[in-house]
Amino acid sequence: MRINEYQSLEEFTSQYTGEWSPSDGHWFGLEFRYEAHDYRLHTGIMHSDDPEQDSEGREILFGLYAMNPHANEEEQFRRLASFVTMDDLLCYTGIGDRPFREVIMDDSTQILGQD
Repeated sequence: MRINEYQSLEEFTSQYTGEWSPSDGHWFGLEFRYEAHDYRLHTGIMHSDDPEQDSEGREILFGLYAMNPHANEEEQFRRLASFVTMDDLLCYTGIGDRPFREVIMDDSTQILGQD
């Protein structure tokens, strides 16, 4: 049974453009559960020690974090990777050895919240 609310990859990508405008369906953060683990996608930097630019000086647009709600506040979100573009994010294979584009569209991926 499909529990994922996203019907298409385009629906997901259109919501994360680097602009926060909930009335237009644009968000900065997405929390989701995949294979019993919780994650957060965040636009921009979340922690003061997160990189703001990649090695080529390009601005980091997205960060992907593993969530641990039982950890102290500093360790609640552990950064997995940072991305300059949506395409970089969609190709990331650090969750279950699958491209993020497949993880976010998997039938069992559950959207926990958006902000």
